Parts: sequence; structure tokens; C-alpha cells
Amino acid sequence: MVLSVPALAEDLPQGPKAPPPEPLPEAICDTSKADAGNWLLGRWVAPYSKWEFIRPASGPMTWTLEQKADLNQSLGWKQGTRIDGRVATLSPCSARLEAGDDGQVAFTFDGVLTAEGKVYGYAMNTSGQQVRWILRRER
Repeated sequence: MVLSVPALAEDLPQGPKAPPPEPLPEAICDTSKADAGNWLLGRWVAPYSKWEFIRPASGPMTWTLEQKADLNQSLGWKQGTRIDGRVATLSPCSARLEAGDDGQVAFTFDGVLTAEGKVYGYAMNTSGQQVRWILRRER
């Protein structure tokens, strides 16, 4: 998939205010089993960001991350930052997301669904910078 603004993948935000625990919580399912990912479809939110997961007519599930513009400066993002990618792997309670240009992965996210219905995850860019997120369903 396309990374809308490739240079921005170099500087990840330094949030959120309440990061998930380290390491990630233990998976509540057998992560070795493949899954269609219906649990992940739809809209999710995290501090300063919106995520959307869509299943196109063909190909893997895709995702979009949009940073909120009013807080971009403190997060190290430029206004209008949007990253589009694909869901690389899915289990009944975990996912690996990837984004990049020309077959080069510039951004990865590994997340685990908790019993409370939140996704705790870590994103990493090619520079090795990490960011932690807690995603919850959009209300």
C-alpha cells in the first residue's frame, strides 16, 4: 500500500498520554490460527488519532491512520498526516499492520485485542522509533 507522506514515517509521534503496558498483554486467543479479522473491521480511535480498517472486494484488509492536526506539532507530525497500509497477518485476537512505498515497509504495528475490547499495540518506523497506542472502538 502507499504511504501518503513517506518522509513522515521517519518521525513517529511521542504519545499517547497513557501508553499500553510493556510488554503487550498476553493474547486471549491462539495467535497461531489465521482469522478473517472481523473483530478489527471498522473505526477505532486513540489519543490524537483515528484508525479505520476496511475489507476491499479483493486483496488483504486495509487500514488508514489519521493524526489529528491540532496536536501534530507536539507529536512530531505535520498537519494532514495520513498513513495507508495493509493488514499483513491476523489471528482471532492479534494483528500486524504494514505500510510503505514500492514494496519497502516503512511502518509496522503489532497489536493485541484485550478482553476489554481494546487493542494494545506498538508501531515502529524504519529508524527504529517506537510508539505505543491503545485503540478503542469509535463511539
